[in-house]
Amino acid sequence: MSSAEILEVIQGSLAETHGLKPGDHIVSINGRTLRDILDYQFCVADNHLVLELVHESERRFVRIENPGFESLGLRFATSLFDGIKTCANKCVFCFIDQLPPGMRDAVYVKDDDFRLSFLYGNFVTLTNMRDDDIDRIIDDRLSPLYVSIHATNPELRARMLGRKKTDTTLERLKRLSDADIELHIQMVMCPGLNDKRELDGSIEYLANGYDGITSVGLVPVGLTGYRQGLYPLRSFEKQEIIELVEQAGVWQDKFESEKGSAWLYIADEFYITGGFELPPSQHYGDYPQIENGIGLSRLFVDEAADMLDSIPEDEHSSDNTTPESRIASVTGELFAPILSEIAQTLAHKTGVVIDVIPVRNSYFGGKVNVTGLLTGSDIVTGVEAWLENHTRPDIVLVPDIVLNADGLLLDGYTPEKVEKEIGAAVHITECSGSGFVDKVMEIVKK
Repeated sequence: MSSAEILEVIQGSLAETHGLKPGDHIVSINGRTLRDILDYQFCVADNHLVLELVHESERRFVRIENPGFESLGLRFATSLFDGIKTCANKCVFCFIDQLPPGMRDAVYVKDDDFRLSFLYGNFVTLTNMRDDDIDRIIDDRLSPLYVSIHATNPELRARMLGRKKTDTTLERLKRLSDADIELHIQMVMCPGLNDKRELDGSIEYLANGYDGITSVGLVPVGLTGYRQGLYPLRSFEKQEIIELVEQAGVWQDKFESEKGSAWLYIADEFYITGGFELPPSQHYGDYPQIENGIGLSRLFVDEAADMLDSIPEDEHSSDNTTPESRIASVTGELFAPILSEIAQTLAHKTGVVIDVIPVRNSYFGGKVNVTGLLTGSDIVTGVEAWLENHTRPDIVLVPDIVLNADGLLLDGYTPEKVEKEIGAAVHITECSGSGFVDKVMEIVKK
């Protein structure tokens, strides 16, 4: 039987008042067992609670009266008390299958859990679900959901997902759509497979008869150097990217007219690598594919611009803003040109000089160039290579997107280890335009 392990009890909370402590396991609330944090949230929405607890095989019951519907003040070891639902597909593009050895165990877990889709925006395939999972989504109104489709051509889809069993995903998608579950679709684009004519067919299919689909996102396949024995895939050539952006643009114009939004969104990487200007913020509306990373670059640029607009033109002449430290910021190769422009504008506006260090991702041995997948070892190597032609900075900014909840990078490095190996102080900054500018100004004004 599943149970919710308490990781932390907030001081002064109802839970602390009633004697709950870390290490306790909540087996049930008002007789209902808990599969996940969603069950917990439904159960505590009552002003009369009876908690069944187990601690080191000792069972006890705690009654809590909560007429004000206060938070109990609990944090749990995981959101999924009955364990994570993993993926049984053998997708030809699966990034997990391409990971190098020696990383943290958690990195190799192939999750395909609809609860993580609702809670955190993870994309799921719907192929690893039971009918009662669909029932629960509809009954509990778990909306929005983020779903990977990749192709609507049944034969192509089966080949891309590596499935031999009958695939009922589109039927399930239809059922969710008809039940007014908001759906956001992801398609991992693989040249020669689901692009061009197949892409047109998939877009047309999804745009008709699925009113619950409110956005579709196209992202490029990510390839590492660890693809031995896997399906032969390649990256998009620049001309293919240009054609894809133009193809998507035709559909976007159509949907702007018919649906009032672009509806179809493509990854920032396609625009940047293809040499296109990033679309304006109006193109993204309320950024429906932000969980997919689509529009992050535009959001970053706009947030930075707003922060810079709030800084007086003559602030750089003030004595208290004269930089006493050399500052540099690491970023992935893809985003480096954009961040460099922001850094130059920051220098012009305030007198602050900040270097941008583009870090090549060698750890994965392929064409991975995004910031979020930088490892500690690559950051160290990248900084050392940059130092061959530059002065060592006093402070290096590292975006928080490279860290997990435990403060570790993908290869197990800590910021402290990076700091020691590069010989400069490491400051973690929010991975946002406002966070970047704010962190720089905070350092300068000290």
